[in-house]
Amino acid sequence: MTCWKSINVTKELGYNRLVILSTLLGLVTFLIMYVPFSIIYSGVTIKAPSIYIVLSSLILIPILHKLTHAIPIMFTDKEFHFRWIIKYKYIPFLKIQMKSNLSKRTSIITMLAPTLMITLPLMLALIGFPVYFPIIILCLALNIGISLRDWIALGYFAKAPRHSVIEKSKENYDILIKSP
Repeated sequence: MTCWKSINVTKELGYNRLVILSTLLGLVTFLIMYVPFSIIYSGVTIKAPSIYIVLSSLILIPILHKLTHAIPIMFTDKEFHFRWIIKYKYIPFLKIQMKSNLSKRTSIITMLAPTLMITLPLMLALIGFPVYFPIIILCLALNIGISLRDWIALGYFAKAPRHSVIEKSKENYDILIKSP
């Protein structure tokens, strides 16, 4: 196998730029979603859930985001496992470690999974639970902000040759093609 392209989204954009773009995307998403829904639900009395529910939902969104990346992989015969790491002395992060390569198609589905499995149900929840729309929009905006890195990698995966495989190393995605 020959490496067609090696992708490190953080290195290409820079960590600070990626954080700023992700934050701006989340903020713009919140504003774009909040204004029309506040007009639509102007007659609805908003219920404020406890601060513990709000904080726990904001903590769970990134964890659910990472777990939904693993759901498409579960339907393949590929081996993987989860590993918790602690960054900045108190922030837990969930890592997925693959033991083999994924096809281009599976990699694309894996990158789209959080958008489809978290964002779409949250949009449906906006319709079903109008009294909680500000909190639901906040969770939706957080997930979309987190998804920016996935969408950038997805763009590279879509441009890869048809029968390529994607290997996830520590920080990089390596797009591999068969040697002639």
